Amino acid sequence: MVRGKKSFLLVKGDYDAMLAAESPSTALRRLEDTRYKPYISQLVLEEFDLSKVERALFQYYQDDVAFITRNLKARAAKTFFEEFGRHLELKALMEVIKSILMEIPWREASTYIFPYGKMDYELCRSLVEAGNLKRAVELLKDRKLVAEAGEILEGPEEAAVKSIKVEALITRYGYGRLLEAALALKGLDKTCIRLLGTQLDIINLMTVLRMKKMGFTPERIVESLIPAYYKLGSEELKAAASTASEKDAVKAFTGGHYGVIISPLLSVYEVKEDLFIFEMALKRVHASECLKAFYSIFHLGEMLAYLYLKFYEVKDLIAILAAKAMKIPADKVEPNLVLHQPTYPI
Repeated sequence: MVRGKKSFLLVKGDYDAMLAAESPSTALRRLEDTRYKPYISQLVLEEFDLSKVERALFQYYQDDVAFITRNLKARAAKTFFEEFGRHLELKALMEVIKSILMEIPWREASTYIFPYGKMDYELCRSLVEAGNLKRAVELLKDRKLVAEAGEILEGPEEAAVKSIKVEALITRYGYGRLLEAALALKGLDKTCIRLLGTQLDIINLMTVLRMKKMGFTPERIVESLIPAYYKLGSEELKAAASTASEKDAVKAFTGGHYGVIISPLLSVYEVKEDLFIFEMALKRVHASECLKAFYSIFHLGEMLAYLYLKFYEVKDLIAILAAKAMKIPADKVEPNLVLHQPTYPI
């Protein structure tokens, strides 16, 4: 079921052709010979409209998640992927809240917000355009989460600080629910745990670095972490959080499991001072782990791996098409792509 779908993921040649295209319309037409065709066939006949294309790509992804969930037989597996879908909704809402807080216009916010489920394109857009922070927070539903988010947003800190704090809060809550569903698999699939665990490590690592750079105390940083660990243990995270600066925190991580990824970027960070380079390198490693899931015989992890890869692909396509619409050169776009790129975005 999923192995067949995986074979229809785009290849490097597709990315290269889209990046080399003269216009967004030409780049979009590249998808006519792919499984995206039913979703974009009408759009290639019209004047290019990024918002319409985004909605079509998001719908394709949502249909894929629904297809996989619908065809699962084991109750625990179905519950896990249903929770995966709810997690995507929560993630979209989190990005909406951050965008409103930071007063980011929808045109820009739409390039990184990934609408899903009840948090569809129109709702995300209307909330951001109206700047309706109160309504967005209410959509979190969980009373305790709403109260804690409200407390952060009503605080005296500047918007950037509030943004990081509310992101950490919602991420911690969302992954807690997803982990609970994953653990209910009870050994049904270790690959799911590996892929989810790697992503959890990346989130915790980047949370430490971002909050360290913003000047948060070690105690506040540790409180914001997801209390689950895969290859990155709690002591290593605490040690990095307790260093003098984010540069020292980066160096602290070089001695652990992810050091082989981080170390080659140290000199680049000294110049650019942009934590994004670490995030992209780690995401690309996560994508490579997803590809490895298809090397063995059929297992549930293939489905999660495929959905992660498809998520990265859709995000990449939107980044490419948005860049084409804004006439941004290919070499400025590639560092922001996850798939079909070298590990290091430098």
